Amino acid sequence: IAIDGACALGCRARRLRESKIVISIEGAQAPPTVCTQLDDLNDYCSPLAAGALVKTVLLFSGFVRLRGEAPPLEQQLIDAGGGLEVVTWSRLPTGSGLGTSSILAAAIVASVGAVHGVAYDKADLVHAVLLVEQMLTTGGGWQDQAGGVYPALNISFSPPSLPLTVRTEALQLPREALQRLDAHLALIYTGKTRLARNL
Repeated sequence: IAIDGACALGCRARRLRESKIVISIEGAQAPPTVCTQLDDLNDYCSPLAAGALVKTVLLFSGFVRLRGEAPPLEQQLIDAGGGLEVVTWSRLPTGSGLGTSSILAAAIVASVGAVHGVAYDKADLVHAVLLVEQMLTTGGGWQDQAGGVYPALNISFSPPSLPLTVRTEALQLPREALQRLDAHLALIYTGKTRLARNL
């Protein structure tokens, strides 16, 4: 989905020579969040903290460790090959209920993974975001990121079993049906904000 002709959301990440993590939101008035020590990451599970989603992805992916015998952040980043800059953007309102944070989390996981040398397929991204959102304490499930990660018109489902597995299958519809459906769909923002954990 494009918003005003542009990609609705996304992420880019790159290595830094300096041993620090820089998290910024493109176009935001707030200055970047700069992490130079492990204490700067401790608020990862507070959804409203600056850079919380990126911090959670960094911990989930193993890019940084907080617990146990974790060495100082500077040493972890030196061992990993350098610092990291993560820039995210979204043209959708925060808390819109449109699945923005889940889809953005998938973009962050993929970007950080690429920098870290880890490739995720679509199914892995869906499951990764499920775990990231649990770590972040926002709740959620898998439906938002499945809808954003897989292109076109699909059906996703999860059998009632553990471990959780999400299957996604493309729906094969005639071109005329897709055009008719597309002509009758509208994306509407109501102005109400919400967190999945509060629904």
